[in-house]
Amino acid sequence: MSQIRWTYVDDYHRKYKVGLYHGDRSGHLLIHCNAKILVIDFHVRDTKKYTFYINDELFDVHVEQKKGKFAYSFEIDERTRTPRNIRRWRSDRSELVQTIALAMGIVIIIAMTLYFFG
Repeated sequence: MSQIRWTYVDDYHRKYKVGLYHGDRSGHLLIHCNAKILVIDFHVRDTKKYTFYINDELFDVHVEQKKGKFAYSFEIDERTRTPRNIRRWRSDRSELVQTIALAMGIVIIIAMTLYFFG
């Protein structure tokens, strides 16, 4: 039986312990978070993806079969259009605009300095 554990810490420093159990013979799969069952799937013998929320953050657990063995990954889904991701994209865009404006300001100051004193 494969057992994997991950820890996710949210923005408020709360810890979430996510675990996965995958039976070797039966293929039964269970994903839990802080002792609460999130996903149960039976006879998982091929590559699959499971998606679930922890608070307002969307996660993916990938079960990938490679040459008769399984590999597991736990990732934050930043591509799907969720309220959290929309806020994240807006913040990223705002930071990019601020960085570009700052860089342009510095270039203008350097250009003016070279023009007047050069």
